[in-house]
Amino acid sequence: MEREYLQTNPSQLAACQALVYSLLQRCDAEGRDQGFALGLVSYHPGAGVSHVQSLLEQMLNENEANCAVALDCEALGSVKNTLPRDTKFPQRDSRGHDDASPNGNTVAGRDSRLARYRDRVGHLSALLGAYRYVLLDCHSLKEKTDVLGLAPLLDGVIIVVECNRTTTNQVDELERSIERYGGSVLGTVLNKTTYAIPAWMNSLMGRVGL
Repeated sequence: MEREYLQTNPSQLAACQALVYSLLQRCDAEGRDQGFALGLVSYHPGAGVSHVQSLLEQMLNENEANCAVALDCEALGSVKNTLPRDTKFPQRDSRGHDDASPNGNTVAGRDSRLARYRDRVGHLSALLGAYRYVLLDCHSLKEKTDVLGLAPLLDGVIIVVECNRTTTNQVDELERSIERYGGSVLGTVLNKTTYAIPAWMNSLMGRVGL
């Protein structure tokens, strides 16, 4: 893990440190019983979301041991090994069986999708009861729109921007889409750069409080 710090450029490290500091302040100020659910997403694949997620998880757990857990959003609702053994996992109701018909318009298909949604909500709730921070690695907007479906369930979304590839219009589109679906952008991390942060990125980071 220390090697990952060494491989992280100064601007990315500073952005992650600022996000962690903001999270710690927010957690202390709100004093809530449950944890914070955070999604990480980029506009296009290959921007380095998983790397930033791992870095944030490491920083948070260095501040307080075992306070953060990171997982792929695809695992939400389908696995339980991210939970401590004594954590109670919400069960499906009697209508939540995996008996979906190939026709998505059937009652069975709708029930299955609803059961899947309830599983994801229940799993996330259980995670938030066990950890202070839950970091979800979401697909890029160009691949899937899962971050939009999760947006209302999250306390914030962190956008990973790839230097020399992600454009300002793409960042703005992603931010608007997240907000349109009931989510909020917590911060932005510029990835894959070895030089100073460009002016437009400084402006964007200023808008989200970094």
